[in-house]
Amino acid sequence: MRLLLSFLLLLSLTPAHAAEGKPKRRLVLCDDGGSLGAPDMEAPIGIEGLVKEAIDPLRDTMVDTLYWQIGVDPWMGTDTHRLSDWYLHKTKVGTLWGSDRDKFKTASEWRIYENAHQMMEQGTDPVAVVIEQGHKAGLDVFVSFRINDGHDSRLRDGAKDTNLVPMRRDHPEWLIGEDAFSKFAYNFAVPEVRTYVLALLQEAIAQYDLDGFDLDFCREPKLFKRGEGEKNTALVTEMVRAVRTALDARGKALGRKLLLSMRVRPDMDKMRHGGMDVAAWVKAGLVDILIVGDPSGWNYRLPIEQFKELAKGTGCKVLAQNLCAFKEDRGRSTSVLFGERDYYSTAQFRATAALHWQAGADGMYLWNQHWIKHYRDAAFDRQSWKEIGDPAVLAHKDKHYIVGPQGRGGPLPLALAQAGDKAEINVEIADDPAASSAQVTLRLMIEQLTMLDKIDIRLNGAALDVSAAKKRLNYNDCWLDFEVSKLMRKGGNALTIQCATRNPHVLASLSLRRVDVLVSGLGK
Repeated sequence: MRLLLSFLLLLSLTPAHAAEGKPKRRLVLCDDGGSLGAPDMEAPIGIEGLVKEAIDPLRDTMVDTLYWQIGVDPWMGTDTHRLSDWYLHKTKVGTLWGSDRDKFKTASEWRIYENAHQMMEQGTDPVAVVIEQGHKAGLDVFVSFRINDGHDSRLRDGAKDTNLVPMRRDHPEWLIGEDAFSKFAYNFAVPEVRTYVLALLQEAIAQYDLDGFDLDFCREPKLFKRGEGEKNTALVTEMVRAVRTALDARGKALGRKLLLSMRVRPDMDKMRHGGMDVAAWVKAGLVDILIVGDPSGWNYRLPIEQFKELAKGTGCKVLAQNLCAFKEDRGRSTSVLFGERDYYSTAQFRATAALHWQAGADGMYLWNQHWIKHYRDAAFDRQSWKEIGDPAVLAHKDKHYIVGPQGRGGPLPLALAQAGDKAEINVEIADDPAASSAQVTLRLMIEQLTMLDKIDIRLNGAALDVSAAKKRLNYNDCWLDFEVSKLMRKGGNALTIQCATRNPHVLASLSLRRVDVLVSGLGK
């Protein structure tokens, strides 16, 4: 009888939409709310239109959890891309977008208002629709809140602009008021700011049938005036604890545990200096899911191991952010010679995910991939969404690994200015060429390299024959492809490039700009 009661209790705490025995948070997609704007549909889109934009693209993929950010995000339909601190859900705390006007600057600003307004007139709102329809599709749905969004710093008319939310216009004493993105951002040292933001969060938690709540500290992590962050960490921790309490109370009412998620930048020291003590939150057991991200959207190798060590023994899961629509500018020659698009390829998405699975990540997180079809390519292939949530599936797929620049998962570029200069790089892959018949190509791009330059290239101590490499030129860019199937190994690989002799007729230094690894033919 005791076992039966325990089983029934477990069932009562499990969402009805959760798949039996299937682990969650293997692949999370965050929708910044821009799907409500439906850039390819006329307003009002209705509930069916919102389902088509936000839910349907996830149905045949590995995405098991949807994060829906509250806010107003017309993206390319408004000058600032996002309308900071305006909202399109039922709220008595925040300011409803369109509540102060009947004329809008752009068609997209009006459409996103009209889409939400119609739903509210029907007695619901976009958040409730996404949660209900997401559950019907078998998804867990979290409400996400972007902390201190600063897109309004781009407003053409500054503090006089009609798109500046009244809360920020009427309370300049609440604002950081410094450079760039923090011009109109809230100063969390002000008690009224913390009270207001916390009330927004608590209100959203209390009124929806959510599965968890996400605090996005990654997009704009500046909460205090310059130099005042670290001394105020306790203020932010107090807010995080209050959110945890609100989730626990709502979870009790719903009969299931609600999870607290956070997206943070990869440098915990910088986060702490900014007032966000991630380590303290995890050690205190406040966080269930920690997403290691990058605000610019592309980082080829995040320091997952540091966060996994932090979370050890706490039950907190660590997810890695995959590449997004904001692609690194890899240069003209990658497009001309290899046909690279202005967004990442399926093979590049796969490789980045595989590296982070290998590093110990508990899941993957997709950010700003949902609108590639509107911004880059209407025919965007979501194939990676069907693969990167399972490392066993990835193990048999072609991949394109990229060594990143400094601060983005790698050390590039590296100068080879004169004879004797040496570049040393760790090249990491998640595949085992020795255990398969895979073909592995090491692809290097060295700027200013000519036939009169002599360089020594070694991979794991073995010399590579430069004369045998496949060579491609595009102006100053020299690309070299080496077949390294028998030299490359799973995990880290030591690549060294040393300049022996320089072309005496060229003043510009040699520069190692690109290091890629292409793996194909892994089989089933």
